[in-house]
Amino acid sequence: MPLPPDFTPESARAAIGGSALRTLERAAETILPRGGSLEPGAADAGVAISVARNIAGLPRSTRAALRMMIAAWEWAPLASGHGRTFSRLSESQRATFTERAAASGWQRGLLVMLKTLCVSAYTASPEVARAIGFTESCLDESPPRTGPRLRPIAWPAITGDVTVRADVVVIGSGAGGAVVAKELAERGISVIVLEEGGYFTQEDFRAPIAERMRTLYRDGGMTVALGRPPVPVPIGKGIGGTTLVNSGTCFRAPDGVLREWESKWGIEGASPAAMAPLFDRVEQTLHVMPVPEALLGENARVFRRGLQSLGLHGEPIRRNIDGCRGCGVCAFGCPSDAKQAMHLSYLPRAEVAGAVIYARCRARRILRQNGRAAGVEAEILADARSDPDPERVRGRLTVRAERVVLAAGAIHTPLFLMDNGLASRGGHVGRELRVHPAVGVTAVFDEDVFGWRGTLQPFFMDEFRESHGLMFEVTSPLPGASASALPGVGAALKEALADYRKVASVGLFVADSSTGRVRRLPGGAPLVTYALNAEDTRRLLQGIAMAAKIFFAAGARRVHPGVAEIPEISNPGEIARVTEGGWKASSLPIVGFHPLGTARMGRDPQTCAVDPWGESHALPGLFVADGSILPGCPGVNPQITIMAMATRISARLAERMGAHAAPAP
Repeated sequence: MPLPPDFTPESARAAIGGSALRTLERAAETILPRGGSLEPGAADAGVAISVARNIAGLPRSTRAALRMMIAAWEWAPLASGHGRTFSRLSESQRATFTERAAASGWQRGLLVMLKTLCVSAYTASPEVARAIGFTESCLDESPPRTGPRLRPIAWPAITGDVTVRADVVVIGSGAGGAVVAKELAERGISVIVLEEGGYFTQEDFRAPIAERMRTLYRDGGMTVALGRPPVPVPIGKGIGGTTLVNSGTCFRAPDGVLREWESKWGIEGASPAAMAPLFDRVEQTLHVMPVPEALLGENARVFRRGLQSLGLHGEPIRRNIDGCRGCGVCAFGCPSDAKQAMHLSYLPRAEVAGAVIYARCRARRILRQNGRAAGVEAEILADARSDPDPERVRGRLTVRAERVVLAAGAIHTPLFLMDNGLASRGGHVGRELRVHPAVGVTAVFDEDVFGWRGTLQPFFMDEFRESHGLMFEVTSPLPGASASALPGVGAALKEALADYRKVASVGLFVADSSTGRVRRLPGGAPLVTYALNAEDTRRLLQGIAMAAKIFFAAGARRVHPGVAEIPEISNPGEIARVTEGGWKASSLPIVGFHPLGTARMGRDPQTCAVDPWGESHALPGLFVADGSILPGCPGVNPQITIMAMATRISARLAERMGAHAAPAP
């Protein structure tokens, strides 16, 4: 939703309600009080108004959910034995209640969300940014390059009821859909791509981070899998899908994973030898290369120092970059046009080969003829930049096609299948959700690290991937995105923020055996649930302990392990508390960056949604080519695996349609 440039207290009250604004003000002042080593408080930085402004720009359903969360925090003290709501408590009572909620109890989830919103707004304040030494700058100060531009069709260039024809219609333009569009179009097949999100370019990636979150992420980045703990699942929304906002990390699925998928699920042609040329083709198109030493940043060098001290191996991550300047903001769109996301790599090639891309166009219904998929009906949506109601339907688009390729991602592909009555066989569509759960560990050093300077995800260590299912990836901690992970509230949080320039961080992922589910609530809202099991919790705790050991070996003064009951570890002798405390999943601040598996690929229609070549078991002519088809978590960032699988599906589909051979990448 477009917002006025001047957002006043009156605007905030109109947007979220006076009582919600009052709760926000009291909560922000409690979480971020005035004084200490970092003098400004939430009131000085206008945090409540900034948070209200950010909420006002979110989709209607997300705004409603956040208002409910704020109301729940307001009433939470009554359920904890207090005789008053949060806003009516005294200042000291609010501080005590908030500190207890941070340590344990059902209110912790509410506080985590409030703290995230408030710290993000606080660190965006120019005065606070200056105090902690944050500038959004690049290690390489040379001018940014300008990549290719697309010509998508959107309202008002298209409106009313329109019918078009193509050989293939592709729903979604991310890592799966963009690959299919390019590979088919270059073989002479006519392709139409439908994308619900808008078209964003380099110019859009220079806005404030909070604004980029609202515009580039579905639900403003507030998609959450409910459970204990709740798991944020950030998903991109725009031409290019989540590749717009991911880290650009490029790992091939390990050989052992590919062999298991081939043998267990009957996915012929998924062996390491068969997949190798497909990986090669993808990597050549994306210009995949290791992060140069000059762009690693001190955060990566600190972690490498710890690894070397312990005799462990790590190396720069291979990423899809060309002209990277080390700006560290990949998760909010690349301002250098260097990260080769789909809008700069595959989709321009698809368009040159004749593919037509529609933006702000939401697929609704599969057309059928003679028992086969025969096209798609879609809604033409309003311009989200200018229309006060961006969900307004401005017209209808009917695409008649011989084949339909669904590539809406592991959350929305199963919902689309269920909406179209294609989820009954076996009852497995929407189930078996994997999220590749991740936690972050931070450490404070004596020297300045300025961890946000450099490539976002530059360095990794995988020595425990086969034995424990763990991957360690250094991640540059931008204040607006990561500072809320610092422990504590009140004065303790302020002191931690004052030291933020000395913070290094690493993220660690576990190849999950835990599962979740995607379904549709009455009324249409998606419901995503996920339960982290005891085994995955145990392995994450082992990973946290290892990360702490590495940081202390690198010379850390203290480590913040991210376990709610252990806000800080001050020496290596305390690391055992992490693995010996019997902590539950609810103690961990998990994020699920890689949703997978909800429309699984395999031979058996009773357990899989699509066959080994991506075609629906339930409806011939309908193919799926995104992360939902992967039969499990590969244990590494899945982008390249999704793209290689989409390349494989495209080749088989083109062969069936009698197309000519694909050109070189």
